[in-house]
Amino acid sequence: MRAVSIFLVAIAFCAGLAVAALAQDAGEPQQIAPVTPPALPENPLPGTSAPAPQAAAPSLPADLQACLQETGDYVTRGQTIFYVIAIANSCNARLRCEIFANVTGVKGTSLGHTVMILGPAGNGDAVKKTYDMRVKAAGGIAQVSRECKVL
Repeated sequence: MRAVSIFLVAIAFCAGLAVAALAQDAGEPQQIAPVTPPALPENPLPGTSAPAPQAAAPSLPADLQACLQETGDYVTRGQTIFYVIAIANSCNARLRCEIFANVTGVKGTSLGHTVMILGPAGNGDAVKKTYDMRVKAAGGIAQVSRECKVL
């Protein structure tokens, strides 16, 4: 008999909550404050419009990526496999490029990171730099990202 009374009290309690919820929904609709859109990020994703070029280098394009040519390929030297990333600068400014690489193959993932200082165009060997990243297998998916700025 005690179990039945506890059961009835629980049902009454739930019914009271349901009535309170219905009464709350039956009121006047509330005004929702307008939401302001968030500000744009300070450093947008690649492929979006870049900030204006620096005043020190007026002859540079608005996007430094237009100054760079990048290649990447797998190279085997003996028993070791490398993913070689080559970058060349075609603008008349000295650039500092930070390179991030992620190569995923059948034997696992290899991560790489380096900083390259590229000389201005017409400055001989300083215009081109390469990064030999050791990987676990030839082939797979290579993702390379770079962040460059004028020095």
